[in-house]
Amino acid sequence: MNVFSGKTILLCFFFILFFSFNSKSQDEYRAEIGLQGGANIYTGDVNTVAKPDYFLQNMKNIQPDFGLFFRYRFNPRTALRLGYDYSTVNGSYIYNVNTSQQLNQTLHIVDMTGEYNFFDLENDPYKRYSKKYSPYIFAGLGVIYIPDAETLFQKKYAPTIPFGIGLKWKMAKRWNLNVQWTNHLLLSDNLEGTIRLDYGELIKDWDLNGNPVWPNDLSPIPTWTKRINPMNNDLLSGLTVGISFDFWKKGCDCNQSDKMKKKTSVFQR
Repeated sequence: MNVFSGKTILLCFFFILFFSFNSKSQDEYRAEIGLQGGANIYTGDVNTVAKPDYFLQNMKNIQPDFGLFFRYRFNPRTALRLGYDYSTVNGSYIYNVNTSQQLNQTLHIVDMTGEYNFFDLENDPYKRYSKKYSPYIFAGLGVIYIPDAETLFQKKYAPTIPFGIGLKWKMAKRWNLNVQWTNHLLLSDNLEGTIRLDYGELIKDWDLNGNPVWPNDLSPIPTWTKRINPMNNDLLSGLTVGISFDFWKKGCDCNQSDKMKKKTSVFQR
């Protein structure tokens, strides 16, 4: 996956979200706030999909994830979510016996995503399409801050396109449970936070002109087919489970109440 396909996913998602705003909200509360926890694993220059033989060894680098989030519901189908997660990336560069590079970076992840539910998520037994559970998709924009990073451009942050799928369940009147799989597609190759991996391949040293030198003495920069990370864009993926509490109660919909009163009075006659 490249950056172009990531932007295509984002544009298609917001197109669906835009045409869903016409649905009127019947939920009693506007928003929810919650906590979540789970695990992350990243695909990049240390953990790579280009070396299937190392799959099980790379799975050992799964790291815990903890976060909190705020969700504003426009209606039973659409919502806007702001989240923060704390996680790490860990691993050891094992693809060349002549060089080594240990990886242990702290990540602060901030995302803003739009969500689309496939069902009307609300506690309304009299509404035909309303359910207490719903699968959903989401996409948006985010940034990952890497406080201990050292890169060629001295950047300690990386813009991302977060997207994924999930399942929501209203397990009580004001309590919600959600499980989601999230992918953070980085618009860069610096999630490792080390200057020796900025080109998608472990740099051995620099020559007198300041150009990178690779262990196999490839020059210039190796083509994507010869790189450890052929995407040249890091990807952080994870599964989380969250619990949230509804708040910010809505005011009375007086127009709707008047309509119901008129209908009742007609039948009473």
